[in-house]
Amino acid sequence: MTADRVARVAELQDRWSQDQLVAGIPLGGWLRILARQGFRVSPAYLHRLLSISALALPSTLLGALESVLYGRRVAAQAIDPVPLFIVGHWRSGTTHLHNLIGKDPRHTYCTVYQAVFPHHFLLTGRVGPRLLRGALSETRTYDAVKQGWHEEAEDEIALIKLTKGLSFYGALMFPDAAEDFERYVDFRDAPPEERRRWQDALDHLIRKLMVASGGNRVVVKSCPHTARIPLILERYPTARFVHIHRHPARVFASMLHMREKVDWENFLQRPTEAFVSDRWDLTARLGERVFSRLAEDRARIPEGHLVEIAYDDLCGDEVARVRDLYERLDLGGWDAYEPHLRAYVDSLQGYQRNRLPLDEALLDYVYDRWRLVYDTWGYPRSPDGHL
Repeated sequence: MTADRVARVAELQDRWSQDQLVAGIPLGGWLRILARQGFRVSPAYLHRLLSISALALPSTLLGALESVLYGRRVAAQAIDPVPLFIVGHWRSGTTHLHNLIGKDPRHTYCTVYQAVFPHHFLLTGRVGPRLLRGALSETRTYDAVKQGWHEEAEDEIALIKLTKGLSFYGALMFPDAAEDFERYVDFRDAPPEERRRWQDALDHLIRKLMVASGGNRVVVKSCPHTARIPLILERYPTARFVHIHRHPARVFASMLHMREKVDWENFLQRPTEAFVSDRWDLTARLGERVFSRLAEDRARIPEGHLVEIAYDDLCGDEVARVRDLYERLDLGGWDAYEPHLRAYVDSLQGYQRNRLPLDEALLDYVYDRWRLVYDTWGYPRSPDGHL
C-alpha cells in the first residue's frame, strides 16, 4: 500500500505553530530537502511551507554576505581547546547539564539564535535577537525550561540546516520518510559522502562559535551525538565527553510527552494513524539504537576523557557534581567558574520538574525494550527501587 493510500489522522494538533526546527535554512538547502521528498507537503501545512520558504530568502542573502566577510577568518580558526560534548538520550538532563557547564566564562555554546540562523549569526548576531524580541515563547512548549535567543540550544537544530537535511529530525517534518531519516541517528548506514558532509558541518559550526566567542571552548550538546561517538572521535580524538543518564522509565515517559508536542509542531505531512498510534514502538526503537551505540562506542573514548553522571545525583547537588567532573576531565579554571555556577544554581530555586505518571504497563514495556540500559547503568525496574 502506498503512502498516499494509508489512513491518515483526521484531526491535527498545533496546526498553526510556527516553531519549526528547520526555520532559518537558506533556500538551496530547503529546496534540496523538499526535492528529496518529492515536494510532498500536505495542503493542511502549506502555511508552514510558505513561512519556512519566506524566511529562507533573507537567510540565503545574509549567509552569502557573511561568507564573504567572515569566510577566511572562520576557516583559519583553530579548534583549540577541543570541544566538550554533552551526550545522553533525550529527556535525560542534557539541557540542565549544558546550562550548568555553559556558565563557565571560558566556554561558549550554540545559542538559540545561532541554531536557528547558523549561516549568518556572525553577521547578524548582535542585532537579530533585538529585532526578533518577542518571537519566542518564554519557555519550551513541553516543559518549563527557559527559552530565549541567547539561551543554550541543541546544535542538531543548526546541523540539519548546515547539512541540508542530514538529521533524524527530518522525520519530524516528513513522517512518511521516518525510516529513511533514521540512518542519521548514527550514520552507520549513511554513505561516506554524507558522513563527511556531517563532520564538515559540525567542524564549521564549532569554528564559527569559537570566532563569535573569541576562541572559547565550545560545549556541544546534541542528543543524537550520543550515537555518533566514532564520527566525533575521527575529527576530535582528544575531545572530552560527559554522558548524563536517567532512569529509563522516566526518560521514556518524558520522551512520549515531548513528542506529543514537538512532532505536531513540525509536521509538513499529515501523519498516518499508525505513525501516531505506534509512538511507543517508535520511541523504543529510537532508544534501542541510541543506547546500543553508546554502550558499544563509549569504550573508544580515551581514558580520562569521559565522565558519566546520573541525573538524579546531579539535581540538588550541582556544584559538587560539576566540580568532580571538572577534576576528572582536567578542565581547569574552577575558581573563576564557581561563582558563576553558584549564581546560576541559586536562580533555579523553585523550578518544578515534570513528574509524569508511570503505570505498570509502561514499566514492563520499557524494562523489556530497554533492558540494556538497566543492565549497563545499574537501574532497578522501577524508579522507586523495586525490581
